[in-house]
Amino acid sequence: MAKGEGKFYKQTTLPTFEEKEGTTFAAPEKIGRYKIETLLAKGGMSLLYLGFDPETKEPRVIKVLSPEYMNHPEMVDHFLWEAKIISLTDHPNIVKLYEYGKWEQGLYIAMEFIRGVSLRQFLIQQSFSLKRCLDIILQVAYALCHLHTHGVIHRDLKPENILIAEDGEVKVIDFGIAQLHEDPSRISHKIIGTPSYMSPEQKENPANASFSSDLFALGIITYELILGKLSYGMINLSLLPAGLQKIVGKAIAVSPSERYQDSVDFITDLTNYYKSPEIEHERPGTDQVIEQMEIVQRTEASLSTLEKPKWPQFDMGIAKEKGPDQFGFYLDFFKLANNTMTIILANTTTSTLTSAIHMASFRGMIKSLISPHLTAEIPLNPSEFATTLNTLVCEDKMPATFQLNILKLIPYNDTLSYLSCGPSGPLYHVPQGSNTPKTLHSENPLIGKDPTSSFVDSVDNLDDGDLLVLHNLPEETFGSPLFKTIQKNVLLSPTRLADAVLKAAAQQEAYATLRHPKAVLAFMRLA
Repeated sequence: MAKGEGKFYKQTTLPTFEEKEGTTFAAPEKIGRYKIETLLAKGGMSLLYLGFDPETKEPRVIKVLSPEYMNHPEMVDHFLWEAKIISLTDHPNIVKLYEYGKWEQGLYIAMEFIRGVSLRQFLIQQSFSLKRCLDIILQVAYALCHLHTHGVIHRDLKPENILIAEDGEVKVIDFGIAQLHEDPSRISHKIIGTPSYMSPEQKENPANASFSSDLFALGIITYELILGKLSYGMINLSLLPAGLQKIVGKAIAVSPSERYQDSVDFITDLTNYYKSPEIEHERPGTDQVIEQMEIVQRTEASLSTLEKPKWPQFDMGIAKEKGPDQFGFYLDFFKLANNTMTIILANTTTSTLTSAIHMASFRGMIKSLISPHLTAEIPLNPSEFATTLNTLVCEDKMPATFQLNILKLIPYNDTLSYLSCGPSGPLYHVPQGSNTPKTLHSENPLIGKDPTSSFVDSVDNLDDGDLLVLHNLPEETFGSPLFKTIQKNVLLSPTRLADAVLKAAAQQEAYATLRHPKAVLAFMRLA
């Protein structure tokens, strides 16, 4: 990740809301049927919470109207209007609404939780290849097509309201000032929106906003994304590839009659350019390098499972530093046939483009070794597993070494085993009722360093209510701050605890010098 405003794992997934100064809000335990985890953001008229569906255990964004506006009819109507607009849609590129209604302290909207950052943040921090830019724009255009088909005009399309999820999928959000094409009665005559992305007719009179007004905004966003910078209203079409100048020029035409009237036409023109030989001649020389980097990044992302497994015996939280330069990471969860669970956390000791290739090979070896345990009740011995894995890596003559953490959870006999290879610190174990972590050490050499190495795991009890913290940070540098953070935050949920521990590590000077991706996992055994 380029240097920017904070780490990916801490960036809000809904960046259009700003904190309201001088006000503090205590997160309620529940809103409707959703268990509330933490406050995500404070807006001018609403609060965003991270909640969990009690049935599916999946995360949700819970938006509530600020208590101070509950007696303000116009604000209540505005809040419910946004929910109504989102409820009209059902598209993979539009934030999903689950439900909305009343709760003890007011009104709420339960929406999809999107793990990602805004397009604006991406524009500030990095550049995309030309084809990736067009892919993003096409996803937004398909979202607009769906909205327009249902009579919805977004009216505030801008990079802040477009999220890029971790899997690369694009999501359009924030329908606070959207309108229905056939219902102009709700339109305020005040200028509402973002001037750089508003069409001339919308600036002149908000009642003049139409489907082509949304396409004007998309044209500006296309221009910015291709050039890799915000325009602030200054447009020079000659800076674009020749084949795109006509398309973007038509999208941002001053006169609505000269502009795209239908998103289908815009999609058709952009798709034809995407598939044409012309694009290969027009993209800059560095574009192919950026495109290859994106391919490696997508491959790297596909190696790990960052979704929490649905293990009823455990509540779990995962925090991982994200960024385009984070290569050589692997995390996976395995439910074995003998009713034990195994978590494997691994990383290369350096983080380069080739690290992703080495990790792909390493992952294949792990998958092959663990496969028999998934279908037959063969006990997995972490020490034997690491020994065999080390032999395979050394015989492969791969020019890489690996940190490896194996945590095996055995609920049926209330035990666990832990194995760590390399400089990773201990497993932290907080017994129920205590606020002082125990440290479970298992010091072993790096995988792939020496074919004669032997490996030993450590065993401990695991009772109901116990808390575990697994990570890949060296104890020598991070042991004390991690220990103190866990001790201070032991009553937090696993999700919030994992975030707090990684945040504490990131505040250490040595954090930036570590040449591998960092991650923290927290587990609580449930009764």
